[in-house]
Amino acid sequence: MIRTVRNAFIIGLMLVFCSINGNAQNTNINPATVNVKALSDAQIERLIAEMEKNGMSMEEAMTLARARGASQSQIDQMVQRINEIKNNGGAKASTIQMQEKTLQPEMELSKKETIKASPKNKNIFGFQFFNSKNLSFEPGVDVPVSDSYSLGIGDEVNISVYGASQQSYLLTVQKNGAIQIPDLGPVYVYGLSFTNAKTKIKHRLVSIYNGMQGDQPNTFADISMGTLKGVKVNVIGEVNVPGTYALPATASVFNALYLAGGPNENGSFRQIDIIRDGKTINSVDVYAYLVDGKTQENIQLRDQDVVLIRPYLKRVAVAGEFKRTGLFEAKDGESVSDLLRYAGGFTDKAYTHRLELYRNNSRTLSFVGVTAADFETTTLVNGDSLVAGVVTPRFENRISIEGAVYRPGNYEMIKGMSLSQLITKAEGLKEEAFMERGVITRKKADRSLEAISFSVRDVVNGKTDVALQKEDMVHISSIFDMREARTVEIVGEVQYPGTYAWAANLKIGDLIFQAGGFKENAEVSGIEVSRVLDYSETEDLNKALLHTFQFGLDRNLKLDPKGESFLLNAFDKVYVRRAPGYRPQGVVSVQGEVKYAGDYGVIRKDEKISDVIKRAGGITPEAYVKGASLRRRIELSEAEYQAKLAIAAQDTTMNEDEVEKVSYQIVGIDLPKIMANPGGRADLQLLAGDQLLVPSKLQTVSVSGAVLNPVAHTYSEKRSVKDYINKSGGFAQLAKKGKVYVLYANGTTQATRTGLFGRRFPRVEPGCEIIVPEKPEVDKAANASKWLAFTSTLASLITAIAIATR
Repeated sequence: MIRTVRNAFIIGLMLVFCSINGNAQNTNINPATVNVKALSDAQIERLIAEMEKNGMSMEEAMTLARARGASQSQIDQMVQRINEIKNNGGAKASTIQMQEKTLQPEMELSKKETIKASPKNKNIFGFQFFNSKNLSFEPGVDVPVSDSYSLGIGDEVNISVYGASQQSYLLTVQKNGAIQIPDLGPVYVYGLSFTNAKTKIKHRLVSIYNGMQGDQPNTFADISMGTLKGVKVNVIGEVNVPGTYALPATASVFNALYLAGGPNENGSFRQIDIIRDGKTINSVDVYAYLVDGKTQENIQLRDQDVVLIRPYLKRVAVAGEFKRTGLFEAKDGESVSDLLRYAGGFTDKAYTHRLELYRNNSRTLSFVGVTAADFETTTLVNGDSLVAGVVTPRFENRISIEGAVYRPGNYEMIKGMSLSQLITKAEGLKEEAFMERGVITRKKADRSLEAISFSVRDVVNGKTDVALQKEDMVHISSIFDMREARTVEIVGEVQYPGTYAWAANLKIGDLIFQAGGFKENAEVSGIEVSRVLDYSETEDLNKALLHTFQFGLDRNLKLDPKGESFLLNAFDKVYVRRAPGYRPQGVVSVQGEVKYAGDYGVIRKDEKISDVIKRAGGITPEAYVKGASLRRRIELSEAEYQAKLAIAAQDTTMNEDEVEKVSYQIVGIDLPKIMANPGGRADLQLLAGDQLLVPSKLQTVSVSGAVLNPVAHTYSEKRSVKDYINKSGGFAQLAKKGKVYVLYANGTTQATRTGLFGRRFPRVEPGCEIIVPEKPEVDKAANASKWLAFTSTLASLITAIAIATR
């Protein structure tokens, strides 16, 4: 073998030398005649490649050259040229590295497939572990590899030699499992951990770098990993998405399981085998990580590893008051205690002394009550169902007290405890406690309730006592609980009318003071108090309902001696009425062609339109008096507004949104007649909120409705309604000619009259609008159907009559 390598190298060496003379066919060249200095860098690189290809060191190569007749001078020159090429990186070496990378492109890593999980799959403990959006198990590819990383085929190893000697190597683990170090030969690193590989490489480098030896070396080497070649792993068996997956070189078992979606409905989470080169090298129990966080079995995968998920052997259903519920897997020999640990233990509401175990006996089902003492010894079989019940909501030693005590609540029941002792534990009775009676609500043996009454006074004074039992509820009321809340009410013209708490010796002035005093419109001389009948008066039927009292006082809340001595009783009602002459300040608005347009206060109840126009300075010469109009503010009371809303809600022809609490209504007025006869019947009395508008002179008449061209026209005294309609194109086909009406500027209307001598249209005035109504459209097809039905019915009726009269 050694002889073959030497012969191959000699042939390669001769080819290099022969190429100098341009004669590659002639291999009988004497090396002694070769000029080493005349060799090109490419020829030296070719020589280096031949040396590396045959795994020869520099000394071995030069020894063979010397044996073929090369002189020492030529050998020294050759060694110098080879070192120069190596130190400069070498164009040929770089090209070889690039070709190696080109021949081995970066592997495209597999992506996780979307898995449509069944309800049963989701119920299996561990399924979400491999199908969670927040847990990807993606290995880091841009971080330093760990010392335990196993080198694989295609991985790059960076060697940096520094110190007295300097050299850098970028080497790839070849298919034979070795890296080729120039001048050193192959170093087999495949399958070694990164730590062991570094140790081996440094040990081999010592043979060509003497400075790395001894206690005080002057040459050092740093070894790191470069690009790591990905691996392809086969995931098979009971897996959700079986297949071949491309993973990073640092990928572990969990990385592959995550991409494959983990075990399926029949797969085992407790026995996942890793097969390498036909042998099972490891078995993964996912529960070790899920429950205890252990990762020892999550080993690094290598190229062509097989991950085999076997079918589950024992599956147990867990339900009830466990922290985790669902389907769990048990190994041989595991007991209820182990499963309880996998389920995270009991919840805070669980009954922990006994579990319900339902077992499949292949033919029938059986039930086993597993007590806490048997958790360790009760082993599980396939198909078991384990249920944890809820603790019974009963207290063994609880009693409670509520009501007029300082510390109401629950207390611990001590054997022989009495009612007086419980009251003492509750820090005693409040001052307002009702002393005549208290009640104990007790649960009898059949869980029905019974009431036990007692005298609170006698218990406190030690005259009597009651022995308590568990779950007793003691209720002691206050005097306020035993009667209706005592209040008084004040209504009317005070700042804050309402209901107030009654107190002994409460006077009328005190209540008015609490209500913020009088309003400005209050009538203080006639305060009325109404009082309900007392107990003695209501014993018999009578017509009386209330007692009333009248009092007077000033605005400083001073009453006469009689009123000052009057005390209010509980449930009294005080009325403060409005002064009879008081009215809120009202405002009317006058706009348009008056001398002083604006708002005016209503100074008298009977103030009329003519009075306000007079206060506004009268009408200007530009005013169109006939067109004056009045808008009146209409405000519904709350009762009227709610009534209209209720009607609109039930009437499909009405819309609730159209119901307004405040609206305005046009009131037709005849201002020329009002101004000619102030105070007459036409001169309306104004109300607060009225708006009076006196327009300027109008010069147009508009025509709308069922005409061919609705438009406005210039007013002319000589034209009639019919003239304006004709100027608008005449009546439309569906016009109701006899129903034409005119809307005047002051808001009044006049309709067309039909008499013996034809139609009499209303007069036309400036600013008016002539409106032509439209006939409703008739559905001729519907009418024809109705007539057809009528004639058919009539014919049937005639036929029936004819038959009957025969």
